[in-house]
Amino acid sequence: MHAHSNKYNLDGDGRTDRGFTLIEILIAIVLVGILSAVVVIGISNLTSKGSSSACAASADAAKAGAVVYYASNNNAYPTTLTQMTTATGTGATAVPAALSLPSGVTVNTVAVTTPTPAGVGMQASPAGGGWYLTMTVGTNNAAPTFACS
Repeated sequence: MHAHSNKYNLDGDGRTDRGFTLIEILIAIVLVGILSAVVVIGISNLTSKGSSSACAASADAAKAGAVVYYASNNNAYPTTLTQMTTATGTGATAVPAALSLPSGVTVNTVAVTTPTPAGVGMQASPAGGGWYLTMTVGTNNAAPTFACS
């Protein structure tokens, strides 16, 4: 009995074993595309949650910094974020900054329209944007408020 040889190497089902069919390749490409889309959506959700967490952490730190500033400055609350982030005095009278913002976060003066009454506040945000920490000055020596957006 001699082996049956065929230049197309038929295996009995009529197919040749010369590689993948076009349909198989297209299915693989579609599956990779679907998986990539799922990963990209998941990463963007994580980035958004991270941004919210960074702002919330900065707001909590700012609230604590306002209390430290109050205790260090004759029972007066700060009127700007800059006051809280700048050390004052020198030598024995030096008062360290009450608040340290994360690196890359800048402070800007902005008009705050809410809550009423409207006034001037401060906004801090990272260089790439993503979140804003807004400080609104308290009235009648009340503590300032901090909000994330």
